[in-house]
Amino acid sequence: MAKGILLHIRIIVLSLFVLLLSVDSVLAQTMTYYVQLRDKQHSTYSLSRPEEFLSPKAIERRRSQNIEIIENDLPVSAVYLRQIAAICPVSYSLKWSNGVVVRSDDPSVVQRLKAFPFVSGVRKISSGGPSTRHKVLDDVMATKAAVSLMDTTFYGKAARQSTMIHINSLHEKGYWGDGVIIAVMDAGFLHADSNRLMRPAFDAGRVLYTWNFVFNNSDVFGSPQANPHGCETFSCISANRPYEMVGTAPNASFLLFQTEDERSETIVEEYNWAAAAERADSMGASVFSTSLGYTTFDNTDTIDNHSYADMTGHTTPIAIAVNRAASKGILIINSAGNEGAEAWHYIATPGDADSGVTVGAVTPASIIAAFSSRGPNSSGQVKPDVCAQGNPATLANINGAVATASGTSFSCPITAGAFACLREAFPSAPNMIIVDAVRRSCSQYSHPDGDYGYGIPDFGDAYDRLKALYPDDTIAYVSSTRIFPNPFTTSFKVIMTDLIKDSINTAELYDYSGQIVWNGSAHTITFLHNIWEITPPANLAAGVYVLSVNKTRKYRLVKK
Repeated sequence: MAKGILLHIRIIVLSLFVLLLSVDSVLAQTMTYYVQLRDKQHSTYSLSRPEEFLSPKAIERRRSQNIEIIENDLPVSAVYLRQIAAICPVSYSLKWSNGVVVRSDDPSVVQRLKAFPFVSGVRKISSGGPSTRHKVLDDVMATKAAVSLMDTTFYGKAARQSTMIHINSLHEKGYWGDGVIIAVMDAGFLHADSNRLMRPAFDAGRVLYTWNFVFNNSDVFGSPQANPHGCETFSCISANRPYEMVGTAPNASFLLFQTEDERSETIVEEYNWAAAAERADSMGASVFSTSLGYTTFDNTDTIDNHSYADMTGHTTPIAIAVNRAASKGILIINSAGNEGAEAWHYIATPGDADSGVTVGAVTPASIIAAFSSRGPNSSGQVKPDVCAQGNPATLANINGAVATASGTSFSCPITAGAFACLREAFPSAPNMIIVDAVRRSCSQYSHPDGDYGYGIPDFGDAYDRLKALYPDDTIAYVSSTRIFPNPFTTSFKVIMTDLIKDSINTAELYDYSGQIVWNGSAHTITFLHNIWEITPPANLAAGVYVLSVNKTRKYRLVKK
């Protein structure tokens, strides 16, 4: 344009016209604002009727952990929402902080919003303009996972990352995440719904809900608005192809949320996460897995940039939301970040959050990865809390192949799935008691540092610690119970000391997608020493199954 000014006066006029159009365009960009409300007056909801705004599982989570339902559980006032919606589009409301996120291309909307007597403040949280830098998410390597001696086991290429944290100990007891809802917040889950390694969860109806907070629709699987990153992190939990790849909680149920906008980096993504957290809480999720982290933002929004001093554990919008979610009894698992070798160096938020579990990344030899972000948080709290394999981790790529990638993005969901199995085993244990048991199980609990935190967890040891505290809380598992032969060909026998004589005993056989493939009942009075012989259908495919007896005990067995 400057050269044009030198060439001709008419071009000066044209250039000024174009400049004015550009200014108008900037002014007309859609802005995103957070509107803080003063109260929740005029609400039609009541704390005495929580079933109107919380699911039965959400209420039960609070009840089992003796958590009171309080005012911040109440939805935002519908009366206020209607008045705000009359002047600008509402993206979503945030009941925990009593606020509303809106979008508008009208610069005067700020003063109009502030004029409402129930509004205490308005903050711009995104300009809607293009990104001034390239956002980097963890990239999948083109090569397949390295072959090891453990690759012939049940977990396939995921064997090392599973056995490193001893999740196999919980799986052998029958805890695979059944009945536990895990919310995964990410940048989209491209092709996860058609991925063969994760199809069992979809086929069994255990992907319960999806929502895209970036594009305000339910599509988190399609291109171009979905990123592969979420598919890859999700697979670390949900993959379920025995002897190829099995995740840490393949029988769990899932809520999938796109909160990250890969096109830019603005603080609105932290508010998106908070909205997803509230929705997941109300739907009964017990575990969150978040492979996202925030430090600084695009140049247009530098006022929102975080510094290490902000990593207090309770300062950033997303850290505040993490702590509120944890106060509802939810286990919040966050990645530490991949800035360990960069200028930032320290954990990113929400990895700093007081009540979250932050996960760093180690190699298969249990050595800390150079890229894994370091702690502590700026308040001096030990961070990361734990470490798991992430350099590299085994995962499913968007084409349904077993692959590898490196990043705390993957050590996080590996760990989140393990927490889900503990939650299944101890449904009444307070979430922070479970966190404490896992920390105490870690390899360097007595001498934590800013690299490994408390170290690498042993979920089998954490189970034993919790069992000592809650002996009656688990679905019972008795090591002396025998199922033989195992593996079996046509039938197998169950020997248990507490099969109920003179009564009907029931059993269900599940495949690893959670589908019942056989069920039956029998009197044990005809069997000496309470032996029950079970013959599943002759056409039962070879594979790994879970047997549930009298709905109180679970066992893994293999059909040849």
